[in-house]
Amino acid sequence: MDEYFEVGKIVGAHGLNGEIKVYPITHDASNFYNFDELFINNRRYAVISLKFVGQYAAFSLEGIDNRDKAEQLKGQFISINRNNAAPLAEGHYYMSDIIGCKVMNEKGYVGTVVDIIETGGNDVYVINCSDGIYSIPELLIPAIDTVIKNIDISAKIITVEIPKGLLEDECF
Repeated sequence: MDEYFEVGKIVGAHGLNGEIKVYPITHDASNFYNFDELFINNRRYAVISLKFVGQYAAFSLEGIDNRDKAEQLKGQFISINRNNAAPLAEGHYYMSDIIGCKVMNEKGYVGTVVDIIETGGNDVYVINCSDGIYSIPELLIPAIDTVIKNIDISAKIITVEIPKGLLEDECF
């Protein structure tokens, strides 16, 4: 499991006093108010203040006190320590814990989760199958109870039941 989670991407400076303008890449950006520190390129910064400007968060961080310093961070991601992440309900997982998991079914190794597509109704796991048992490069599987049978984060293994019709007939 990753020790840090990326929660936003710095898109530029906000104002003249070194605030960084951040695009949130998390489900609930209101959790930003709970952060007293952030990490940028593995460097710790204490949070002085936070305000939201439209869809963006504007952080004032210790050690970044002018626009030039803030602009130099454009394109970088902000991360938080796992201990500061919002707790999840049972049966829910952080995306960073799912990505990289090996996917297995009753026939063997299917592939590795390389991405997650958020559709609104349910997530869809993108599986790289290039070294799996099926002759396909990629498989998209819905993250629903009838397909996802077990998730073992500590072992990094997801057990699935691939619905009939999801694979081409020649793959059975």
